[in-house]
Amino acid sequence: MQRSTITRADCSKRLRARSDAMPKHLDVEKQRFVFGDRWTVAFKYDATAFYREGPERLKGDLRKRSNNSTKVVPQATRAVDVIGVHATDGLLLLEAKDFRGFTAENEHRVKGEAALEVGLKVRDTIAALVGAARKPVDEFPAEDVTAFLVQGRRVSVVLWLEDDTFCDERMAKSKLGILNGVLKTKLSWLNVQTFVLSSSVPNRLNDLTVTDLPSAGQVTL
Repeated sequence: MQRSTITRADCSKRLRARSDAMPKHLDVEKQRFVFGDRWTVAFKYDATAFYREGPERLKGDLRKRSNNSTKVVPQATRAVDVIGVHATDGLLLLEAKDFRGFTAENEHRVKGEAALEVGLKVRDTIAALVGAARKPVDEFPAEDVTAFLVQGRRVSVVLWLEDDTFCDERMAKSKLGILNGVLKTKLSWLNVQTFVLSSSVPNRLNDLTVTDLPSAGQVTL
């Protein structure tokens, strides 16, 4: 039996055909991500039925025995917020976090832990996308997305982070740069570009505009 092969040209044609039907904006956390016409795919992956009814259900407790005691270690599958495909910039895996109003509680995350969180979400998302490509999925073009997971194709991982400590551009650039260095190290095995961005610094993503929703910066009690 002859095996079908998806070429880059085929992938590009199918992505262009889908671009008119894709949503132009996605609301994540307390921000709106507006995707321009050159984004051929953009969807909230962690909100899909595929993820909710499939990979997310892979969870439970593992028991680790040590020194005559047993420790329960919870296990769960994670997911990035947004997956997108740009006509020239390739595959985007984006996680958005807004710590405004909760700076003290999230200080340790800004200093490095958030990078680990994103790295784990990317790891699990990549694995789940392979599964999606092996079964019929109507919510998003799984085969076209996974076509970027080969050598030579561009993949970008973005953490979009908002925090009250980003009071000026210089301070924000310093903190975001340090966190991006941690994220880059965590994902060195995947050979991807990493970015940690914020509304406090210039946007480095082409054809993508990020604005605050009316509730941004407000603490809900």
